[in-house]
Amino acid sequence: MTLNEQEIEHLKEHIGHYPEPRAGAIYCLYFVQDKYGYIPRESMDEVGELTGLSPVQLDEIITFYTLLRRRPVGRNLIRVCTNISCHTRGAKEVLAAAQEQSGVPLGEISEDGSVTVLPSICLGLCDRAPAALVNDDEVLGELTPDKIRDEMARYVSQAMNSTEASANGRLIATLKPQSQEPK
Repeated sequence: MTLNEQEIEHLKEHIGHYPEPRAGAIYCLYFVQDKYGYIPRESMDEVGELTGLSPVQLDEIITFYTLLRRRPVGRNLIRVCTNISCHTRGAKEVLAAAQEQSGVPLGEISEDGSVTVLPSICLGLCDRAPAALVNDDEVLGELTPDKIRDEMARYVSQAMNSTEASANGRLIATLKPQSQEPK
């Protein structure tokens, strides 16, 4: 798993918008994640060469930003918020229902490859507690165990009937260097 020459040139061009190459690390990591669905070890070496960051420094970034992943996930990634607002409104039961619906332990890919469920620290959706984030950009709010089961069944059905690649990995479209932001 390596980046091709065109992808490396794209990343170099993007990094060139920043005063220091390391400032482009998050973009590069999201780019790799969009390509593979997660950040493989080999790609971390490539991102390290481009940004001047060590594998340890890149790993620190990945573990800090919860939307970055080091492991493959199912076609749908469902993050159930377990922070205090969601916890007090039933997140524990919602997470248990989601795990049960997936049929595998938290963080694992369901047998059909359609879903991975993860607990998540605060998603910033306290007004919609308990909440979940699907595929990094779709919000589910005011969840109950029955509602999360229904939503997961819908996502699994869509995944099984889709010929498209994973629904994950759309974050890169939202990331632009500051020099490209409208003023």
